[in-house]
Amino acid sequence: MTKRIFFILLLAFSPGILLLAQPLNRSTPDAMLKSAKEAESTGNPYAALEYYEDVFDETKDKAINVKIAQLNFELRDYQQAERLLSRIVLRDRKSEYTEIKYWYAMALKHNGKYADAADMFTQYISEGQDKALVEASKREAAGCKIGMKAKQPENLLVNNIGKKANTPQTEASPSFSGGELYYSSLASKEVITLDGKEGDWYSKIFTSTKASQSSPEFAAPTALGTQINREGWHQGNVSISPDGKTMYFTRVQMENNYVSESKIYYAGKGSDGWGAAKEVTGVNGDYIAKHPCEGELFGEKVLFFSANIPGGKGGYDIYYAPKKTDGVYGLPVTLGEVINTVGDELSPFYQDGKLFFSSNGRETIGGHDVFESQWNGSVWSAPQMLPVGINSSVDDIYYTRSADGYSGFVVSNRPGPNNLKSKTCCDDIYAWEIERIKVELLATTFRIKKSGEKANPALTGCTVQIVDVSDPNPVNVDSRTNPSANDFAFTLLPDKSYLVTAEREGYESDTVRFNTTGVKKTIKVEKKLTLRSKRPPKKRVISRNEPIRLSSIYYDFDKADILPDAEKDLQFLVDLMNKYPEMKIELSSHTDAQGRDDYNEKLSQRRADSAKTWMVAKGIAVDRIVAVGSGEKFILNRCKNGVECPDEEHRFNRRTEFKILSGPTSITIEEEVPEGQ
Repeated sequence: MTKRIFFILLLAFSPGILLLAQPLNRSTPDAMLKSAKEAESTGNPYAALEYYEDVFDETKDKAINVKIAQLNFELRDYQQAERLLSRIVLRDRKSEYTEIKYWYAMALKHNGKYADAADMFTQYISEGQDKALVEASKREAAGCKIGMKAKQPENLLVNNIGKKANTPQTEASPSFSGGELYYSSLASKEVITLDGKEGDWYSKIFTSTKASQSSPEFAAPTALGTQINREGWHQGNVSISPDGKTMYFTRVQMENNYVSESKIYYAGKGSDGWGAAKEVTGVNGDYIAKHPCEGELFGEKVLFFSANIPGGKGGYDIYYAPKKTDGVYGLPVTLGEVINTVGDELSPFYQDGKLFFSSNGRETIGGHDVFESQWNGSVWSAPQMLPVGINSSVDDIYYTRSADGYSGFVVSNRPGPNNLKSKTCCDDIYAWEIERIKVELLATTFRIKKSGEKANPALTGCTVQIVDVSDPNPVNVDSRTNPSANDFAFTLLPDKSYLVTAEREGYESDTVRFNTTGVKKTIKVEKKLTLRSKRPPKKRVISRNEPIRLSSIYYDFDKADILPDAEKDLQFLVDLMNKYPEMKIELSSHTDAQGRDDYNEKLSQRRADSAKTWMVAKGIAVDRIVAVGSGEKFILNRCKNGVECPDEEHRFNRRTEFKILSGPTSITIEEEVPEGQ
């Protein structure tokens, strides 16, 4: 019986590892066993698996069943591996397969069964004979404990980029630049059958763009030209420099379905697109070099990459090489034991002093997890695992992120919409995004109801202004006018303090203040502003030494900052002093009765000085203003010492007044009189 011939290109771990099956002809068990071992030795685990399955059908040999289970694990079919390994381990009354417990525990872990996996790792630690696996079990058990407690952040969104960009085959190395997503893939939706014929089954570098701005999915990709995708070679591990001008990638050759050569190349981008690729000098050698990424150390550009250079810490370590000129680098330098482990460190990504990479030599919740380390100018910090969502119970690599750190990509073999041979066989690209916490403010404007009206009617034609008063220097956030309706929508930020002011010609403005401190998720806030219509201005004669209250100059409790709504009255006073250049005034500030008398006197002086400073900054001579702090000597309502009052009533006493000290004996001003006064 002849079965299909297929392969899957696993670019994730060694670029271009080719898993290629061979035609199967049913023969004697001995002949099939020989074929299975040959397929396995030449790097064809899928073919080996099918041969071993046929041998087991004929012989029911338990040792062959163990080999089948291990091959399923190697091919990342963790559900099938768990099913087979559980039968072997749980029925092993004679303790013949103790060493299999490690792989059974790993299968449980990859399937997210952390508690069961931790128990099995613990068993292996006490019973296992392989010292390296015992040490690995300790790490893995600790990772399981992390996995049991870890939760995905509520504001972290992770989505597959869709079936048009991802295929059932493996996609790898996403790099987003200039609105395009570059990545490597076979770009096949089917199992590739060779049937002994040559075909275009080489990995290429593709580009794709978003299908729409509102969707995480990307459109069908387009392969780059032959200046990048060289015929007869596998291209992978693409990475675009931060300035978008240089592409780094690897070219890979296979021998007996194993990587025989993997070297890093680069290409520059000009007005006509990407130029011809050239091999990077100084980085490549008699080893596998992959996963290039441009970064910066010691104030100069470097190239980070992963390689199995002899003498390293583990299988694949991360190195950097200082840049000399375009395409020419110095000798590779290891990142040392803080980053590298006895396992594999892969897919480095550098941004603003932070190095992100994947490792399976640490305590992980899956296989390869993404970690972050900070460079302080001389050493790397201890790597920290990124949260669930970025990491999963399987393999997560090729983490990248945007310049603002709020979005990016990660490659994972977590179960997705594309399945070739199993739910976890092959890698897809996922887009991640940290949802920005927003405060959706809806401000509505009304006017004071008149006699006979049951409610305050909607007031159209207003202008609503938002001011951020979180810091001493207020910032105008937004201002909108709605001539035909009374609703105003704004998007604000958490952990801020805002003033919302509504104005309309012929009306007194209204202001509300609110803060967004402690907001942990997007919320909606509604604020109503009610304006009082003005009567025609009336003239008022002000005599010397007559105190005039500036009605809009109030202060927050225990603060001396000039609020934005006070600037209108202070500007009025500036204009008045410019009109009467010989006039000198006393500017007095008053507090409420809360707090100690002596403290309030000092507070009021600071407030008066603050108002004076504002006017001096507008051009009024400093000697024309006498700032006086009156404390709580002149309370205007019932809110004296010992009387409980709401803040609105206390605030009425937190005011500023002025009176003419010299210059004109009297002046005439126009006052806007609100309706009802």
